[in-house]
Amino acid sequence: MKPHPRLSSHSWRILAGMTLTVTAFALLPSTPVHARRTVAAAAVVNAASYATTVAPGSIAALFSTDLTQQAGQPAGTIPLPTSLAGLSVKIGGITAPLFYASATQINLQIPSAVASGSISVEVFSNGSPTPVATGSVTVADAAPGIFTINQLGTLQAAVLNSDLSFNANFDALPGSRPEAGGNFVVIYATGAGRTTPVVLDGQAGPSGPLATADGVTSITIGGVSAQVLYSGLAPGYVGLWQINAILPASLPTNLATSLTVELKSKQGQPTTIAVANKNELTTVSGNVLSALTGAAISGADVSFQPTPSGTVRHALTNAQGLYSLYVIGPSSFSVAAAAAGYVTASQTTNIAGGDQAILPPIALTAPLAGGQYRVVIAWQNGIDLDAHLTGPTQGGTRFHVWWNGETNLLTPATAQFDRDDQTGIGPETLTFTPAANGAYRFSVQNYSNRDLNGSVGLNQAKVSVRIFVGSQQVSLVSPPGGGGTLWKVFEINNGQLTIINQLTDEPDPSNIKTAF
Repeated sequence: MKPHPRLSSHSWRILAGMTLTVTAFALLPSTPVHARRTVAAAAVVNAASYATTVAPGSIAALFSTDLTQQAGQPAGTIPLPTSLAGLSVKIGGITAPLFYASATQINLQIPSAVASGSISVEVFSNGSPTPVATGSVTVADAAPGIFTINQLGTLQAAVLNSDLSFNANFDALPGSRPEAGGNFVVIYATGAGRTTPVVLDGQAGPSGPLATADGVTSITIGGVSAQVLYSGLAPGYVGLWQINAILPASLPTNLATSLTVELKSKQGQPTTIAVANKNELTTVSGNVLSALTGAAISGADVSFQPTPSGTVRHALTNAQGLYSLYVIGPSSFSVAAAAAGYVTASQTTNIAGGDQAILPPIALTAPLAGGQYRVVIAWQNGIDLDAHLTGPTQGGTRFHVWWNGETNLLTPATAQFDRDDQTGIGPETLTFTPAANGAYRFSVQNYSNRDLNGSVGLNQAKVSVRIFVGSQQVSLVSPPGGGGTLWKVFEINNGQLTIINQLTDEPDPSNIKTAF
């Protein structure tokens, strides 16, 4: 099987700068346009590696000076034209198809009928039989060159992962990631030479039958031979060599693992590929919600800061409030979710490494009044958890705010139940302003398992309580190990917040006012 033999549009955007536009790199310096007195020198190199040997049918770059007074012109059709910006090129006397032409650079395809050896290069302008630039190039039956992100033939190769995302160090290219050992990658190169079947000059690689490279293609990754699934022209593109290979499963995590290709005893210069051990590469996902409505918050920035140090990774939530990104584990991360108009929420998360990690929802709130508290419960599975707040009344008794008693009955209310979750994942939210004196106590009951003493449902639910005061998050609490149906989270006594974090049992929610 040859997975994804067609080059994706994403990958072509990497390669376009190397094959269709003028690059910043030039082998010969530019000079002002003037009346030509001598024939200029023309240098031809592999368009991917900039090596001085090329192969029939491959993509090459020609550098010279003062070739034309016309503006640079890219090809707009396939088959490729043989004249652009008034220029044409002959390699060994055979007219070459052109990708792009300008005064100092021409990107072209080496004609497939060109013989091996030192071959003449001639550039003609406006149909004149006299060349405006000449040179020679070494042609071999194969001249492997891997395209790279820096467009210099070095460092990170132009590679797609098995999900067609860009392969690179996370921060080298937006949307990129390393690939896990054991998965396949798609490598883009040029210089395979003639193929079977033969493809006419200037024509795109066919989608069927595929034009495969003659001879055995060898890929070495991290010093280990990789299984090659496909080696041949990328369907729909001219001269582009596509190699599908499986990353050796034994490779360790190395975001700059060496990568080389060899064909017909010709080896290209080394590049790199981002590899992660399959037991360390982890997909982390979750969602960001409104604490008051439970609605998704889109465009929230979720950052992952490795601890104690490392590069911060970022992901934005989509319209459904969902985010996803890759990390290397095992590791600990400081996670923060920020969105316009909301208080930033933060937490510490340990990622074991390998497979997937789904984090509990992060619920955000708008800034509160000074001295006002908002307590938000969020959890991950479908059990029914309930928030409870008890506090002092003017008559010396205690109020109890919960889903069956939504305010403390003062006018105006200083404690109110904002949201009773009925989805099984939260958030459940309660807001209050404590008086200077008196004890306020907050707890969470496992209502689903309230009659099962010692239930571990609170821990299994991966529940957390986030405490906001004014314009900041002041604490994030997770239950201690063990079992219990009532989680005593915190107390505010005479204005002092104290984390209690104890588990006990209480089957009757109406008794919580006296139990805590």
